[in-house]
Amino acid sequence: MWPTFSKILSVMMHIIVYLTCLYLIIPTLIILPLSVSSDRYLSFPPKGYSLEWYQRLVDTPGYGYSFVNSLKVGIPVTILAMVIGTFAALALVRGNIPFRRSFSALILAPLMLPQIILAIGLFPILAAVGLIGSYTGLILAHTVIAAPLVMITVSAALRSISPNYELAAMTMGANWWQSFWSVTFPMIRPGVLVGGLFAFASSFDEIIIALFLTDSNTITLPKFMFGELQYQMDPTIAAASTVVVSISLLLLVIVAIIQRRSSVAATTEPAH
Repeated sequence: MWPTFSKILSVMMHIIVYLTCLYLIIPTLIILPLSVSSDRYLSFPPKGYSLEWYQRLVDTPGYGYSFVNSLKVGIPVTILAMVIGTFAALALVRGNIPFRRSFSALILAPLMLPQIILAIGLFPILAAVGLIGSYTGLILAHTVIAAPLVMITVSAALRSISPNYELAAMTMGANWWQSFWSVTFPMIRPGVLVGGLFAFASSFDEIIIALFLTDSNTITLPKFMFGELQYQMDPTIAAASTVVVSISLLLLVIVAIIQRRSSVAATTEPAH
């Protein structure tokens, strides 16, 4: 009886998991056929297929301009988040700081707060120093939500390696920076890179803060797409969404490759 019940339970769990994955994936899968629809408006299923909307995507200056703006913001955000998140993880995992849990909660707070609350809080601060509508203001704001992502991945990497490696380097005469750069950083590099990719993705896809802090000169791709969706419903927006989804999938593939190589390196290290 119990083996039969266990099999039924296992089948039910598999069905629930597959249905949940299908429910989450279907909205993304629908975007692709919409982007090649021959209809003049968003409608599903498409009555015909055409690449006209990708051509219009290329021909619309706003998409290219906002895409470049997203890169202008996302790349500096990635670099800042990697630096801040890495050193925050070092302080949290390797440091001997008081109120460690409070420090961790403080850094992770931007991830737990609704972004609209964060945007409302950032707006008067950046307005007071004249950074509303500037790249600098948006970079600083996006770094607030990107740095915790790096800290999480680097903290996990640091906890997976023994601090004895760093202590051994210091006993051989290395100072703190030499020990970090020559010993610690090579071992946590995959965690830093993965965190950086997550930081870039969070900045590239962010819209709530961009709605508050950007103007016509610094408009990002998600904000531009949001505006287009309000005023017109042709499949060009689906073509743009397909491009954004493709970029996100590419980042996930890169993350998977980095993690796989890191796992292979970890398993082969004892053999040397």
